[in-house]
Amino acid sequence: MRHNKKLLYTFFVVLLAAIMLACGTTTPKPSMAGKWLDPDTSGTITTIEKQGSGYAVVSVMNPDRGVNELTDTSWSNGVLTWTYCPQDMHCIGSKTVSVTADTLTAEWWWVDDTTTGGTTNFSRQP
Repeated sequence: MRHNKKLLYTFFVVLLAAIMLACGTTTPKPSMAGKWLDPDTSGTITTIEKQGSGYAVVSVMNPDRGVNELTDTSWSNGVLTWTYCPQDMHCIGSKTVSVTADTLTAEWWWVDDTTTGGTTNFSRQP
């Protein structure tokens, strides 16, 4: 009887250790929060902040134009969507596709011509 208890105790200790190890090895999902450079422009930086249980774009700025061009942002079902309107240009809509530690991938489109668009790989900035 005593041997069975010892064996059962050992089994539970090993099981608990395996569960703790499995839980400790998961890699957390990278955060969208930060400053992101659009490599397809002359320096446009999109700034994203954590808000509640999601994220929001708080500014889209290009140093050549100098103003916050953001007009709309929303978070739904794990997807961040935003629109910005550079002066005398098409307004551009974007939505996130994926994020890694260094790259935020987003689909983009001209708001007034949804047949024009593509994908941008934003680079995280310090």
